[in-house]
Amino acid sequence: MSNIVETYFVVALTMALLSLWKTYSGPAIAGVMSYSYPEMLMFNMLPALLAGYAGWSLGPMTSSLFNRNRRVVFRPKLKRFMIRWNRYGQISMAILAPVLVGIPSYTFVSKRLNQRGIKTFGLLSVSILFWSGSAYFCFLLLDVGQYIPVDSVIPQNILNRME
Repeated sequence: MSNIVETYFVVALTMALLSLWKTYSGPAIAGVMSYSYPEMLMFNMLPALLAGYAGWSLGPMTSSLFNRNRRVVFRPKLKRFMIRWNRYGQISMAILAPVLVGIPSYTFVSKRLNQRGIKTFGLLSVSILFWSGSAYFCFLLLDVGQYIPVDSVIPQNILNRME
């Protein structure tokens, strides 16, 4: 495999791994590295939705394994999230999930609250698309990358290979 292809896949893997939890760091790298918008969506939206699906399907199973002897419904760490959920509702929390609490946490809580999967993932897709697009265009068009060192996430020898 050539160096350019290897470098491309390393950067894409870095974006995908960063987008598993929060969706603004991967698009920022895509904007700084001048990736196209479809590439950014492929390497950021798909991993984010996969992380959401993991939280949706695996979260209740792991929760039941750890809570066999206790009857606690929610952990204390999720208390703040639940207060916001009760105050603002599912739509607001879906919009804020990729930035504040993380995608797997949102889908885990949504599943525990017996929300519908279609509504949960529909709202999550719109939210991921909004936050990814805004981070991408902010770093691409406004050249915010000169003030925030996003390229420090990627090793220097990989950046040198791309030039």
